Amino acid sequence: MRRVKIVTDSTCDLPDEVLERYDISIVPLTVRFGEESYRDRVDISTEEFFRRLGECKEIPSTSQVSVGEFTKVFEGLSRKSDTVLGLFLSARLSGTCQSAVIAKNVLGLNNIHIMDTTLTTLAQGMVVLEAAQMAAEGKTLQEITERVTYMADNMYSMITLGTLTYLEKGGRISAGTAFVGNLLNIMPIVTFINGEVKPLDKVRGRRKLVSWIANHIQGLGVDLSGRTVGINHIDGEEIVEELKGVLRDRFNVGGFVEGTVGSVIGTYSGPEMALGVYFIK
Repeated sequence: MRRVKIVTDSTCDLPDEVLERYDISIVPLTVRFGEESYRDRVDISTEEFFRRLGECKEIPSTSQVSVGEFTKVFEGLSRKSDTVLGLFLSARLSGTCQSAVIAKNVLGLNNIHIMDTTLTTLAQGMVVLEAAQMAAEGKTLQEITERVTYMADNMYSMITLGTLTYLEKGGRISAGTAFVGNLLNIMPIVTFINGEVKPLDKVRGRRKLVSWIANHIQGLGVDLSGRTVGINHIDGEEIVEELKGVLRDRFNVGGFVEGTVGSVIGTYSGPEMALGVYFIK
């Protein structure tokens, strides 16, 4: 039996090969296009989601993992592991973490532990990945949860959206603001603060994005020497390669965790270019 088993939700945006390598279980949120419902990363792939998103007139919706789904997952995992540690997206963004807590209480199992990472997308994924790596090394639950808490408290995120159209469709900004922003090629940049998505800045055009990111990191005074940076994107392969080169040369970054932007962030970014950068401050 494995001492600590890590489980997370499908918003973590970790690649499938990473999930398999570190035996990370995921429970799917649900994506709805009208009357059609799909379990994220189970019934619909990220590629299919963005294809459908580009074709639909109304923005899809996402819904939390149900208590019943968590009950089934926790029962199965608790029989195979001494301890189950669930690391889920911010409770301020979804009721998924609360569903996990309710399921744990319904089952009455003492070997299940739930933590709110206060993050989502690959920022959450980086926390999950480190926890799984520590579990594979035989670290104790206390050692892992202390590290998770530190990472969650100190994770810095920069997420750039290539269009304002889907923020407008989702009711986050006005149609007029979206129209003017798209006309001027303005790309908003957001971050996580206390578990919520907050505006950070804006950039006009893709060509300025990499230099903005590098200058912003420089301004933070963060030492990234030899450390790992997370990067995920939609339709941004060229920018990602350019950014990785700049981060290696300018900040001596040791390596990268890479993935694609998933359906939750994708609901608001749209199928056009989006880019996320994540690291411990």
